[in-house]
Amino acid sequence: MKTTLKAAVATIGLGVALTGLAAPAAQAASTYPVTTTVDGRTVKDPAVAVGKQRIANMYPAGTSVTLACQDTGPEYGGSSIWDLTTDGLWVPDAYVKTGSTSMVAPQCTTPHSYPAKADLNGRAKKGDAADAAGSVADKYLTGASVPVVCQATASDEIWDFTGDNLWVPDAMVKTGTDGFVSGVPHCDTDGLKAGGTAYPADSRADSAIAFAKARLGHTDWNNQCELFVERSFGTSGRFASATTHYQWQKANGRIHTGSVAPAGTAVFFTSTTSNGHIMLALGGGVAISTGPSVYQTSTYAQRSDYLGWAYVPSSW
Repeated sequence: MKTTLKAAVATIGLGVALTGLAAPAAQAASTYPVTTTVDGRTVKDPAVAVGKQRIANMYPAGTSVTLACQDTGPEYGGSSIWDLTTDGLWVPDAYVKTGSTSMVAPQCTTPHSYPAKADLNGRAKKGDAADAAGSVADKYLTGASVPVVCQATASDEIWDFTGDNLWVPDAMVKTGTDGFVSGVPHCDTDGLKAGGTAYPADSRADSAIAFAKARLGHTDWNNQCELFVERSFGTSGRFASATTHYQWQKANGRIHTGSVAPAGTAVFFTSTTSNGHIMLALGGGVAISTGPSVYQTSTYAQRSDYLGWAYVPSSW
C-alpha cells in the first residue's frame, strides 16, 4: 500500500474536465481561510452534483485551504478563478480569502510527466491486472514519460490516470513521493470526508486540550512552547525545543501539510529564533499558543513560517 485512502477516479469525461492542473514541483504553497463552508470538486464546474466529483462541506467556514495552483474556469461567486488545493480538489476562489481578486498562486498546467520505473502496460480501469481486458501492452517503457492527469486509489493503492486515458500503478511511476503528489488532483471523491483531508483526533486530545484551555491568559509560559505542549500530555523533557521536535517528526516522515490539523496534534513554525515554535491544535483550524500570554488562534495556518502538523509521539 502506498498511502492512506484519499480518492478514486471516474473515467467519464476526464480528458475534458481535468484540463488546467498544477505542476507540483518546486511550488511554494500558501494557506488562506475560507469565508464560508466550501465544497471540494474534482472538476471546475459549479453545477456538478455532489457525489463522485463533488464532496459537500469539504472545508468548513473558518478553516483554511492550502493552494497548489490556480486556474480560470466558469464564473462562480463573482470570480472566474478556481483554486486547486493540496488536497487535490478545486474550490472557487471567490470564497477563499487570499487578499486579492487576481491569482496569488502559480498558474495550473497539465499533464505532469514522470518517468516509468519499468515497462508498464496501460490499463482500462484502475486496479486492473496488467493483462486485463483492454490493457495496452508496454504502453510506457522504462524511463519513458508517463503523462499523469490525476491520481486515484484502488484497493488502498494509488493509481495514476494518464493523458492517454489509461491507468498505471503509481508504485511504478517515479513521482518523487510514495504518496499523492501535491498539485496533482484527485479525480473522484471516494475516500474523502468533509473537513479537509480526513485525519482522526489524537486519542489523548481531550485531556491535552483541557490542560491548554485551563491556561488561556496565563503569562508564565512565554518562550516555553515545547514544554507547554509536552505538559499538556502529562510529560516533559522530551525535546529541547520546538525545532528539535519538528526535526524528529520530519525525519520520521510524520509531518503533514495541506490538511487541517486534527485535535490534539502539534503545529510547527520556524518562528524568529532557532528554537522554533509549536502550538497545540484544537481541530477545525484552531490552536492554542504560548506567548506573552497563552492565547487561542484561528489564523495559524496563514503564517508564512508554518511548517505543518504531526501527532505527538505515542510514548508521551
